[in-house]
Amino acid sequence: MKKIFRHLILYCFSLIVANFFTHNLVFDGTIKSYLLVALILTVFELILKPIIKILLFPITLLTLGLFRSVIDTLGLYLAVFLMPYFYINDIIIQPFSLVGLNIPFTQISGFWAYFATSFIISLVFHLFSKILIIKIHQ
Repeated sequence: MKKIFRHLILYCFSLIVANFFTHNLVFDGTIKSYLLVALILTVFELILKPIIKILLFPITLLTLGLFRSVIDTLGLYLAVFLMPYFYINDIIIQPFSLVGLNIPFTQISGFWAYFATSFIISLVFHLFSKILIIKIHQ
């Protein structure tokens, strides 16, 4: 039960942080919607993802583990499919210059928007889960 609750809170926090960086997650504005999407991602992570990993192990092996990112993206597709008021917009990067490097206007859409958002959510989730585990055991 503690594991489910910890995943739920971490996914809710990860959704908020990912939305802060990408501005492409659209909710109905209530904390309930964040919690429901986090619950779907938690169920996907704890129940469905291990089954999918076993079934798609040969593909994961052939791609040297890169296919795991696609499996994470499936969780976002599942959340969008199950929640009528949650969807993912395109990621729009405004042009900017950083130390002589000019970044042009970029728009990431479709599967790649889901993929990038999934990557950011997973990164934040795993980073803060490692921090919390270190803090809990000290």
